[in-house]
Amino acid sequence: MKNSTTLFSFLVSLILVHFSVYAQDATYFDAFETDSFTSENGGILPYRLLKPLEYDADKKYPLVIFLHGSGERGEDNSSQLKNAASVFLDEEIREKYPAFVLAPQCPENDRWSLHHEGDITEKYFLSEEPSETMKLLMELIQSTQESYNIDEKRLYVTGLSMGGQGVYDLLLRNSDTFAAAVVVCSFTDIRKAGALVDTPIWIFHGEDDNVVPVDNARVMVNTLDVLGAKPRYTEYTATGHNSWDKAFSEEKLFPWLFKKKL
Repeated sequence: MKNSTTLFSFLVSLILVHFSVYAQDATYFDAFETDSFTSENGGILPYRLLKPLEYDADKKYPLVIFLHGSGERGEDNSSQLKNAASVFLDEEIREKYPAFVLAPQCPENDRWSLHHEGDITEKYFLSEEPSETMKLLMELIQSTQESYNIDEKRLYVTGLSMGGQGVYDLLLRNSDTFAAAVVVCSFTDIRKAGALVDTPIWIFHGEDDNVVPVDNARVMVNTLDVLGAKPRYTEYTATGHNSWDKAFSEEKLFPWLFKKKL
């Protein structure tokens, strides 16, 4: 009986710790305002929006779109902030690089970008039509630009894993819209690399990534080089799939990103 009571107390304590940590995380991200976008067709996309410190409606600000990975899909409008998004709350970064940060959440039954399997040489083929969520995202970006004083020459997009696919998708469908992009541990259709030549891109990947193999990133970088682009590429050792912690901690990342303009 004593052992059962002890075990019960231990389980209760674990549950309390879990909810305590969750509550702290939720509070921590409160600076990201909670909202949702509804299209004319009735589609709904939940999102969080971080405004610049000391926001001045008369000033123009950059807009950063942050796209999460597949594990953060859902409808709670909070899971999308779990990985890497906390970097945008850093006081020094917010003071030095005032910007809007838009973090939408993809539903469980969809993806930012749709691909189908190709052959051995060209493994991933991008679907001609964007996913339903990508359509909503493009509308949300436009709506955000209309609602706030956004600098149209300083739109940036970044994403990790599935979110990185979304970054490529956005660039390929809106080649003259974004001033720079950051892709972390992801892949896309190499055949379409020519459309990315004019957009500054920094690609990150882990050499031992067992979820998204590094091959596609290497081929993309080499292809862009051949086409005359100058992508930045950082490859980590011993990170597995989680190369985002190191990527978003790179000292030169934000200086590089925020100085880019169309």
